[in-house]
Amino acid sequence: MHPAKSLPQNYQHQKTLDLSRGSVVLWLNLAAIPLLFLYGWFFNVVIFSLRPLSPVQIGIFQILTSFSGWGLIALVLSIILMLVFHELVHGLFFWLFTHERPKFALRAGYAFAAAPDWFLPSSQYIIVGISPFIVISILCIILGVWVPASFVPYLLLIATFNAAGALGDLIVVAWVLRQPKSIFVKDEGDKFSSFSPGSG
Repeated sequence: MHPAKSLPQNYQHQKTLDLSRGSVVLWLNLAAIPLLFLYGWFFNVVIFSLRPLSPVQIGIFQILTSFSGWGLIALVLSIILMLVFHELVHGLFFWLFTHERPKFALRAGYAFAAAPDWFLPSSQYIIVGISPFIVISILCIILGVWVPASFVPYLLLIATFNAAGALGDLIVVAWVLRQPKSIFVKDEGDKFSSFSPGSG
């Protein structure tokens, strides 16, 4: 199957997942907080186990309190750039599949990239959904192994915030995976619809 701007004749609406409601946005942001510690621990272990000479690991609290002055400004800028890069990765894969520029938007509490005029096969949509989580995680791990030690805390927090912030993406991917492989998915940024053959 290929992306299309119109559905095959026998396809009908199947399900809708709406993440735009304020209560849902709040829940997602709150649920991401414990994930910060889980992913922080994970990336800490992975990066420091792979670094040459394996310097002593630093805890998430130590990382958060190790920034001051210009370092804190650099940290904030790094996280902002991570958010932009996260959405650009989504957008890149939308573009690769549709050959059309995606839509980018910023809302209260979240940002998104979308292809609201397109219906994507589930397999392609899953790639779009998980790509920032995978790409940024792997990139931070690779860089974390080889950059000077002073840069590692920045990479740890970028990887951690990106992974925790990808909770919404992973929920949507899980929602798609629970449906038949034959579905098409329409992504409007914070509202997702699936379409399958012969459904009512």
